Amino acid sequence: MKHSQTRDILFRNNFLKSATIILIIFMQLTVHAQKKRHEIGVFIGTAYYMGEVNQTKLFYMPAPAFGLLYRYDINNRYAVRLSGSYTTLAGDDAKSDNIYQQNRGHNFSTQIFDISPMFEFNFLPFKAASRYEYYSVYVTAGLGAFFMNSPASIPIHPVISFGLGFKYGISKRIVVTGEWIYKKTFTDYIDQLPPDEYGNTSGVPIKQQSYNNSKDWYSFAGITFTYKFALGSTSCPAYGKLSK
Repeated sequence: MKHSQTRDILFRNNFLKSATIILIIFMQLTVHAQKKRHEIGVFIGTAYYMGEVNQTKLFYMPAPAFGLLYRYDINNRYAVRLSGSYTTLAGDDAKSDNIYQQNRGHNFSTQIFDISPMFEFNFLPFKAASRYEYYSVYVTAGLGAFFMNSPASIPIHPVISFGLGFKYGISKRIVVTGEWIYKKTFTDYIDQLPPDEYGNTSGVPIKQQSYNNSKDWYSFAGITFTYKFALGSTSCPAYGKLSK
């Protein structure tokens, strides 16, 4: 028990250090674009898993999720972002209506740390400080990686992210967004169910097997609050004053 707790603490601390370093590097890549707007904020929401244990249900055994986000607004239509999120995904065959899963009796709980650079497109021109362009529906997609603390697999895996959201400018500095992001993985071990675990078991129907060709998914849904700011100052040609 102590060994498992120590491993969890070390895993969490290493992830937080890595996420902080990546976030700083990402912000430095845009620091010279002084006229552009930057956003940094927090995400609060929920997450759930889809795979062999849960094949169809949305928001299955939802767990609390939280994270940090940095967004760089290229213009009022396009933006790039970097997010880091944490949650614990879980599943239990006992909660299924499927008799095969009930007989299998598998359950799991897996910590997930997700880091995802993503691209955003606003369907409407968006400016938080605008009188008329202070809201928009947007889509987002990108490639990233997630770290999972599972004894059944290596810790780092690639992930494809895509989703839909709505952003609203409360003021010229504060933006609130609600979004739902799907994560396609390339591993079948989030649920800690090895492939064909029951394939050679006499008398167990094939429907109780885990299929390695069917990869696991997970999803985040929630609200993000961000604060807009500018990095650096530029000289105004007309008046020779500094402006931000």
